[in-house]
Amino acid sequence: MPKSPIAQQRHHSPGFYSTIREVLHTLGNIDFQNEFDLDRVDKGVPDEELKQYIKQQIRAAHQRKRQSYVDLLHELRKQRAHQSFAA
Repeated sequence: MPKSPIAQQRHHSPGFYSTIREVLHTLGNIDFQNEFDLDRVDKGVPDEELKQYIKQQIRAAHQRKRQSYVDLLHELRKQRAHQSFAA
């Protein structure tokens, strides 16, 4: 019979969940800043061609900033699944 989720959680250190929370929080901050920057360009740049260029640059920077955190989150989730399966 599989262990209950509460029993499975005992196998993970509190630091493990703190790390996941921190990564998710950081991703949220990066995404919020991206939306703020895009909105600022929409409201402040009158030239449509320039606006699209700047927004493209902002989106590319956004992807670069968040990719390492997304990769880390995937690794943490794999660790969690592996530890839960092994328990």
